[in-house]
Amino acid sequence: MIVKNIKIKNYRNFIEANIELNDSLNIFVGDNGQGKTNLMESVYLASIGRTFRLNSENELINFCENKSLVEVLLNKNNYDTKIELALEKNKRKTVLINGVKLDKTSEMIGILNNVIFTPDDMKIIKGSPVERRKFVNISLSQIKPKYKYLLSNYKKICAERNMILKNYCTKPDNKDIINIWNDYLINIGTEIILYRNDYINKLKKYAVTIYEDISGKKEKFDINYHCNAVNQNNIDKNETKKYFTEKINSNLNSEIQYKTTLYGPHKDDIIIKINGKESKYFGSQGQQRSAVLAIKLAEIEIIREETGEYPILLLDDVLSELDNKRKGYLIKYIQGIQTVITTTDDHDLNILTKDYNKKKFYINEGKIGNITN
Repeated sequence: MIVKNIKIKNYRNFIEANIELNDSLNIFVGDNGQGKTNLMESVYLASIGRTFRLNSENELINFCENKSLVEVLLNKNNYDTKIELALEKNKRKTVLINGVKLDKTSEMIGILNNVIFTPDDMKIIKGSPVERRKFVNISLSQIKPKYKYLLSNYKKICAERNMILKNYCTKPDNKDIINIWNDYLINIGTEIILYRNDYINKLKKYAVTIYEDISGKKEKFDINYHCNAVNQNNIDKNETKKYFTEKINSNLNSEIQYKTTLYGPHKDDIIIKINGKESKYFGSQGQQRSAVLAIKLAEIEIIREETGEYPILLLDDVLSELDNKRKGYLIKYIQGIQTVITTTDDHDLNILTKDYNKKKFYINEGKIGNITN
């Protein structure tokens, strides 16, 4: 899969830009605050339908304008596809694929596959379980459309069930209704658990080898799925459903007391270890960075395995976070993968990529100046 062209209009600090990407390496150079991340964000938006930053959609529109447009042309499986997103202040965005309007934004996920790596991805290691679940949800949704549907339903089921639990003692019919929602929770939750467990096992298959290569075979990496609603030693459909049912039935009084659903995939976590110790608490900065790098590169390989093509790789100012060894490994690894890199200083990149097919863009105040090959 190759992104051929990006057009943006009135997007953040860009008034208008039309960018022809190289099918290999694209480097965007500029000082902080000039628009490098904004440009990368527009590609991510065309892939996922939302920003990777904590902003409202109104903030994506240039503050002097009321409307914004993002248009991405890509070639996938030898066919050209055009993705258009029209943003308007205080209104829902409109998404068109080859001129056809989508009913739901979620329908666009999986058309433009991406893997993004930013300094914030250290939260996969250092952050709460919420951050790790978010990573898995976004990654899985790109390759398994049904997963996105299941996840949306599960959130609604949890919300409805929690409402019943909060009012359980005040409404007599809640005792009958809760059993119906228990069945929904267990059936949908079981499918989500199986998807996540399978994904983490695939992630492990690639990330273990990648991490060992980065460490020069000196350290061991491990990643495992943890869910409080399953028997961790036997995660198959029948066993999971049985165990999940037992957890729900035996803990109803506790859930009524706490007024919330205590068991299920909404409580999941991923345990990442280096040399047998949990990296969140015992890993050095270098080990934690290597772990995130291994996970991100493994994500690329899973998408290739599932779709038959590599995703576009978005590296937002991460090279400054890596030492020379990890930086060199990353640059070597991405050969053959269309990559967009943003940086404030391209000195090291010029050395590391001197023999690469690449295109370099210079950005200043939302404008693209010199372009070199």
